[in-house]
Amino acid sequence: MTLFEGIEEWEVEQRPDGDYAIKTGRDNFSLEEAETIAKLPTLIDELKKMYAREDTLLSALRIIRDDLNDGMAQGHLPIESTHGVSARKIRNFANDASQ
Repeated sequence: MTLFEGIEEWEVEQRPDGDYAIKTGRDNFSLEEAETIAKLPTLIDELKKMYAREDTLLSALRIIRDDLNDGMAQGHLPIESTHGVSARKIRNFANDASQ
């Protein structure tokens, strides 16, 4: 990700010859810029993996929240354990984090 640091908002500009160029705020004709742009598919793949992982974790938190809600509502789960662990706090955390 550090490869993309320093690049702010990119803009597409139409050049005088009618073609288009990407304006990154850095030297568009440098090797560094070409290598950065060439690695964009890798960045996109990594972001897809992160979003998929986030979806999985959010689903897990929702399952935890729902299971705790069911257990507490049916009286099968003590709200406070003898060691001070609060099922309510865990459920609230899972609920907040899964939003």
